[in-house]
Amino acid sequence: MILAHNNDLIAAADIGGSHITVGFVQNGLPKIIDGYTVRIKLDSKGTQEEILNAWFDAFEQLALKKDRAIGRIAFAMPGPFDYQKGVSLIRGLDKYESLYGENIKSIFARHFKIDETNILFRNDAEAFLHGEVMAAALAADRRILGITLGTGFGSAISQYGDTKDLNLGLAAFKDSIADDFLTTRWFRSAYEKAGRAGLEVQEISYLARRGEPLALKLFDEYTENLTAVLHQFSAELSPDDIIIGGNIAKAQDLFLPRVQKRLELLGIRANFHLALLGEHSAMVGSAYLFKPQTIIK
Repeated sequence: MILAHNNDLIAAADIGGSHITVGFVQNGLPKIIDGYTVRIKLDSKGTQEEILNAWFDAFEQLALKKDRAIGRIAFAMPGPFDYQKGVSLIRGLDKYESLYGENIKSIFARHFKIDETNILFRNDAEAFLHGEVMAAALAADRRILGITLGTGFGSAISQYGDTKDLNLGLAAFKDSIADDFLTTRWFRSAYEKAGRAGLEVQEISYLARRGEPLALKLFDEYTENLTAVLHQFSAELSPDDIIIGGNIAKAQDLFLPRVQKRLELLGIRANFHLALLGEHSAMVGSAYLFKPQTIIK
């Protein structure tokens, strides 16, 4: 089958810790075309072949469904990663270890028979925030902090159309780093230490809403941890707005109102927003790599 080409379409991918989601984005527009995406679950601890085949499959399903050839690709990719060269540097993070040192740009260029210049990569937290900023159309001079709460703790800052990764997840916090206290694995680990293994955040939040003491205690601790991290960096970054996304944000009613109230008492009065685009944010933000950047001042 010969698929139609459209040079204005970008096949954008969000690479998560347990999935890949892809959709077509019209260059320069903050939305997924028709809202249609292909999402494939995968084992990020799998072999290189297993992971790459799952990624290829997602793009190929999208192309067939929308009757469009894959001509340009944008990845929202977790780090560490060489975003210019397209080389994975992920190691020691319990995911995508088998891709370490592999040139994903070259692999995809060969597979889809396109030039490497048509494949771009963006940090996933940076892509998330840029997609949200474009969708929300907030005033250009506002300083916006974006955080994602999921398998990792992502962070980025945006102002005047310029969005940059902050990598605050590696910042020192308590006896380790912030990433160890603000992610899904923290919830799993805390529950396991209490003798209850195998529960994910969605299940723990369900129990918390039903008044289960341990689940409520965990969300109390999470509130304290997130407040402490945001207080430290908001004092340094002075954001006007804070946009929050990621799977843990789906349980925001159990922690975010308290975080905001505590920050206000500490003198941080940023406006909080939940992500408008949901899981589409990072795909949209990555696709903007193909639009010449305009810094507005």
